[in-house]
Amino acid sequence: MGRGITYTFLCFIVLISLVIPKGLSDDHACPPKKIEIVQTYTSRTEWKVSVKNTCICTVYNVQLLCPKFEAAVVSKKDQSLISEIDKSGKCLLNKGGVLVGEAISFAYTGDRVDFALDTYSIACS
Repeated sequence: MGRGITYTFLCFIVLISLVIPKGLSDDHACPPKKIEIVQTYTSRTEWKVSVKNTCICTVYNVQLLCPKFEAAVVSKKDQSLISEIDKSGKCLLNKGGVLVGEAISFAYTGDRVDFALDTYSIACS
């Protein structure tokens, strides 16, 4: 009788673990290291920045730390890809839109800006 109860209990635990959804916190589903920021020097005063999401989930509302960004000059075509948020030293990537798989790249002229990931939101199904 003891074995039957133990076996039933184990089956119940396995079933429950399959049925109950696993919680996905932002850090576990898509940690910051899954969003790559690469900056390359292209000419005397121009820099190219690429931001890529390597996570399996979609990220959006990506904000970067961008100290001294107000001194940088971004081309008109790239202004929709990167914009400073109220002179706060933070920048919004792609107007807060999604970042899936491929990189979003923009160029700017001026002194190098030390971009770093600040915050983002995740949509994972």
